[in-house]
Amino acid sequence: MGRLQKHKYGVLLFMVFSAAGILYSLNQILNQEVFQWIMNQREYKTMMAETAELFAAFCLSGFLFPKSRQKLVAAVLITAVFLWAHVAFVPVLVSGLYLAYILFFGRFLRVSLWRLPKGDGVVSDFLTGAVFLIVIFCFMSAIGIGSIGHLTVFVFISGGILLLSGRSCLGVEGNGSGLAFSGKEIFLLAFLLTMVCLQAGRLNIAVDYDSLWYGVRSRYILDNGHGIYENLGTIGIVYTYSKGFEVLTLPLSQLPSYSFVTSINLWLSMGVLFMGYKIGRFYMKREQAVFLAALLSGVPGIMNMAVTAKSDIITLLVQEIMLYYLLCYIKAGQKSWRYLGYGTAAFLLSLTLKPTALIFSTAVFGMGFLYLLGKFLLPRFGAEGGNTGGVAVVAGALLALGGIWARTQVLTGLPLTSVFSSLLTRIGFHLKYPFMVNTIPNSGSGMSLKERTVHLANRLHGFFFCPVGEDMDHVILAWGGFLLYFLLLLWIVSCFYGKNVDRGKKSQLSVFLKVIYIPFLVVNLVSLGMLTQVDGNYFMLFYVLTAVYVLKAAVETGEKTVWRGGVGAGVWVLMFAVFFTAMTSWNWSLGFTPVSFHHKGYYNHQEAARQDMVSKGNGEIWDILAADPETRLIAIGDHPDVLAFPCNVQSYDDITGVWGNVALVKKMDYFVEFMDYAKSDYVYVQAGYTGEENRSYTLVRDLIEWGKLVPVCYDNGNLLAAVEVNGDYSEKSARALTEFEQCYIKKKANDNQ
Repeated sequence: MGRLQKHKYGVLLFMVFSAAGILYSLNQILNQEVFQWIMNQREYKTMMAETAELFAAFCLSGFLFPKSRQKLVAAVLITAVFLWAHVAFVPVLVSGLYLAYILFFGRFLRVSLWRLPKGDGVVSDFLTGAVFLIVIFCFMSAIGIGSIGHLTVFVFISGGILLLSGRSCLGVEGNGSGLAFSGKEIFLLAFLLTMVCLQAGRLNIAVDYDSLWYGVRSRYILDNGHGIYENLGTIGIVYTYSKGFEVLTLPLSQLPSYSFVTSINLWLSMGVLFMGYKIGRFYMKREQAVFLAALLSGVPGIMNMAVTAKSDIITLLVQEIMLYYLLCYIKAGQKSWRYLGYGTAAFLLSLTLKPTALIFSTAVFGMGFLYLLGKFLLPRFGAEGGNTGGVAVVAGALLALGGIWARTQVLTGLPLTSVFSSLLTRIGFHLKYPFMVNTIPNSGSGMSLKERTVHLANRLHGFFFCPVGEDMDHVILAWGGFLLYFLLLLWIVSCFYGKNVDRGKKSQLSVFLKVIYIPFLVVNLVSLGMLTQVDGNYFMLFYVLTAVYVLKAAVETGEKTVWRGGVGAGVWVLMFAVFFTAMTSWNWSLGFTPVSFHHKGYYNHQEAARQDMVSKGNGEIWDILAADPETRLIAIGDHPDVLAFPCNVQSYDDITGVWGNVALVKKMDYFVEFMDYAKSDYVYVQAGYTGEENRSYTLVRDLIEWGKLVPVCYDNGNLLAAVEVNGDYSEKSARALTEFEQCYIKKKANDNQ
């Protein structure tokens, strides 16, 4: 048997194992009742039909029009019609214009002021613009003029000035009209656009739990009229997270649809795919890099984050930018040290976006920096012109990091919260009242080595094939799909046939990728084994790096049969991705936003929330609270539904939940002290939510009896009471207690809260 024939049999075996894995995974998924139910729903079937039509339309436009510009115009028109039909056109347009402003702002600073090369591209423009817009917003807050209204005025005035005086800095980097796309590239790009549109189609109905909790409420939880440094009295630890993304998007948070904020992530998800392509181009040809981007577009663990208001997508994008510019620095040489500056700035910016970025970004950047030190690839300052402005970008990123962490420091006494609070308090930081130290939960504590091994093996099985079970609830929503198993098989085949023929700069790039990937793999395995609650979105960067690492290995084999086999099996992975991504989202939304062509171009979530509250008997209470958006409210009711009131709301669950401080409700005096600290104006109690067997009921009852709460109105059994921390027991408070017991609708004894 000849060598070539052996290779073909090996690749055939790889494809057979891939097909078998997909069939096994499908069997595991289809045995779950929830997925069986979803697949039988009309909305899901309609969604799949529309998705197929979209893919066909994108393919047809790609093959029908000969010129690249014509293909682009056709794709834009198809997308625009789809967005209008699903009531998402205006939010996507407005958020796109806001991102264009960030790019324009960054280009003006980078090129016009600091004389950095135009050819560094839109990626560096976005990085620079985002960094300095955060710095400016933080500065405005620090001097007391950081309200959303003032920030919006700044954006409009600066945008107008840039349009009038800064157009010359834009330049033209090539419009791509001369590009010729192969048939494979057209199919892959059509798939990529289809997966983006799949998310856009459910933009209005996919607002998830965390987004409702804090993501879409920046106008209330970050600004009370003066800016982000004002203590708004909220105790939930999620309100103290690093809020770089939320600060960056503050001007959009006052608009009537949540989709104005979430559609930013839709745009940024395309940036994630673009950066995946750009990183891939260091190691592979254009068509191969397009295949990499298409693979990433089919990962639910990445794309399902595109319609949330969480910071995961922008964190991943900035981490990719960090990696991209480190690669640029290695390729261009030590003279072009501005690339190292961009990479360092991206690392610092990522730390403003998400607390866990301190682990994952540092793991990548730290190993990359160690590689540069080990190879003595240190910057040669002054050896080449056009680099000095890179210092300004790094300085801006440091200021942005300081501005965002300063907010957390002012509120809590710690620069970082979440799982880092226990570590920081041990090294000398002091946590302020009323916050409580959180520790890192370890799901493997108390287990033997054998039990921990089995535990990790079960989780790996879930990540490879079907993430179901108690500790996989948050993985199924942002799963890697079948990608990891496919990449594992392809890596095995690539290692078997690999030639390792890299030389020179390309060898350095390959070694660099290995140096950062292998330790990062270990970090992710440790996280997978330790964390009690595993979220699929923790591993977004891991999906990207693994795809790059394995596809690079497949390319480096020099065997066309290996790559062709990978693409062949990859098509099955993409088909599986459509099927599974359509079924899952962070709030388990079903189908697309219903088709309509007669509307304002956006879905009014605020009005929908008002109507929902009115239907639950809260119409009068809503009007009272809506009169002043700076009103501070503690809401005892279903979380996060009660957070929909148009003011600064924190729920009873915020206070007593795992990220709050349950000690605050153990005694009435403790809770009164907290209300005084929070400067609470009202307490709301949802009808039917609490009863005599609940601590929340006895607490409210005592507060009314002792004059600390004064009922304002009973609205269909719901209570709104004004806070009087200096109140005392009186005949009036005794009558108020009697009225409460008569008018408030208690939870029935046999109801579960």
